[in-house]
Amino acid sequence: MRADFITTIRTHHFYLNLPSDQTIYLERSSSDTHLKILFISSWYPNEDQPTLGNFVQKHAQAAALFNEITVITVVSSAKRKSLHIEKKTEREVTEYIAYFPKQRGPFSKGVNYLRNKKAFWKAFDMYRAEHGMPDLVHVHVSYPLGIWARSLRNKFGIPYVVTEHASGFHLESDHAYPRRILMFCKKILSGAEVILPVSEDLKISLQRLVSDKQFDVVSNVVDEHLFRIQKSVPPDQVRFIHISTGVDSIKNLSGMLRAVDQLSQKRQNFTLDIVSDGDVEYAKVRASKMKHSSLVRFHATKTTEEIAAMLRQSTCLVLFSNYENFPCVIPEAFMCGIPVISTAVNGIPEHVHSDKGILIDKGNELQLVQAMETILEKQFTAAPEKIRAYALTHFSYSSVGKKLNEMYRRLVV
Repeated sequence: MRADFITTIRTHHFYLNLPSDQTIYLERSSSDTHLKILFISSWYPNEDQPTLGNFVQKHAQAAALFNEITVITVVSSAKRKSLHIEKKTEREVTEYIAYFPKQRGPFSKGVNYLRNKKAFWKAFDMYRAEHGMPDLVHVHVSYPLGIWARSLRNKFGIPYVVTEHASGFHLESDHAYPRRILMFCKKILSGAEVILPVSEDLKISLQRLVSDKQFDVVSNVVDEHLFRIQKSVPPDQVRFIHISTGVDSIKNLSGMLRAVDQLSQKRQNFTLDIVSDGDVEYAKVRASKMKHSSLVRFHATKTTEEIAAMLRQSTCLVLFSNYENFPCVIPEAFMCGIPVISTAVNGIPEHVHSDKGILIDKGNELQLVQAMETILEKQFTAAPEKIRAYALTHFSYSSVGKKLNEMYRRLVV
């Protein structure tokens, strides 16, 4: 297998295309001692899955406000016939996305491992030729690419930290990692200088695996200039919105639609927009059987800018998940000043408090109906500015970027 060509794309997105009176320039800090931080991410947006790990990309952009950030990810692709590395620069983050052709059939596991290894080291050699050695490696999602951070540490003595997002560490869930992957992750996490779960709940799950490490919770991040309060007067009709991958065993769209069907029997002065980049045909079939099916509108994959626009025009975010870590869409809603209805699972209660939303029990459809009625009857009064203020403190690019910068400097400088 050879590298057929390398694509280089440079996009100068150092500002946001907002209305003329709201153009915001995001500039890197003026420090003369920017550290070179290499993100190695198992999940990252790519040509096959454009929204995969977009929260990692946002972490990188936040970190890039203070330091030099480069991302390497490796993708097994059914579309590619040979090794291909795409280099992009966006929002001051340089990305090396290495694609290798996915092998199927006999011996595929070993072949794909070797191709993954070759793709990573080719991308790393490109990075090193342009930037030199990184000061620190920041792994996002231990499995499977965390192995290359260990290799860099063992070969060059470069320390690494790990941010973990995966729900596979919640052993009580249907999607828990098998023991083989848990043992792999334990090895990666054990070698990290610091482990950075995105919620306190995930921290507890990780501590069952590696108890003797330093932990520091760093939440998912939201672009505070893109996600903002809608200044125009909202419509009289209440607009609920749900945004997720649509995996029913996790997100429970079926239960949500049953609750919406029940609610629609009593009143129809609302709509529910369901935005998903996954396969939600089952949900469309379920919604089509509702008497008032026109109240539910489905939307395919949206860009971050489109998601921000939809949230600004919505009244309330609704989640009915069976389990979560802390999904990005919650802080995005908060940044737009809108409240959240959600099940009280895993990391969600850490931030969804009574002044910013309504928590309900997992799987309790009656409680979901009642919570939505509370919004419809305007009995939940949350000041958008106060909701956004909380988000600015906890989830903004500037606040999370600063926290990451302080942690990097403790370890390197």
